[in-house]
Amino acid sequence: DALDKDLDSWDEKWQFWSQLINEYSVEYEPSKAMKQLKELLNGKNYFIATSTFGHFFEKAGFDQEKIFNVFGDWTMMQCSSGLNHGTRSDLSTVKRYVNGQGEVPRCEDCNSPMELHMPLNAHFFPDEDANTRFRWFLTRNQTKKVVVLELGVDPTSPQLLDPMVKLVEQFKD
Repeated sequence: DALDKDLDSWDEKWQFWSQLINEYSVEYEPSKAMKQLKELLNGKNYFIATSTFGHFFEKAGFDQEKIFNVFGDWTMMQCSSGLNHGTRSDLSTVKRYVNGQGEVPRCEDCNSPMELHMPLNAHFFPDEDANTRFRWFLTRNQTKKVVVLELGVDPTSPQLLDPMVKLVEQFKD
């Protein structure tokens, strides 16, 4: 995986990750299509389950409580120990690395290096709170007509496409 490439040190990983995060998330400006989608959903009950990890919906002003980043969020970091010590923002780390003053962030609980909150290895812990909010959204709306939009998802993304197809097949409304 390009995000967990074989770099010699945690410092090199954070330098690499920081450049990507800065370029594709920190400096991200919502597209015209993203703004139109936000306008379309204005005042409507919605929930976004997304395989994007770049914080795009959040940056476009969508309600964070209505977003489930299935594959994590690279603007967050987690402990590399394999223990779930929670997540925290990595944006200050990214900023320091981009400015040439980076230092590998450490877990506040065990002092292990922090890594991106993404499924780079077996240490990934999905956002259980967002998953629960998504399930409650589906449960509360199971007798209503719900529109499922699969934007940018194709057969090469079966980990998101397949569950959505099965969901729509199971609940015809």
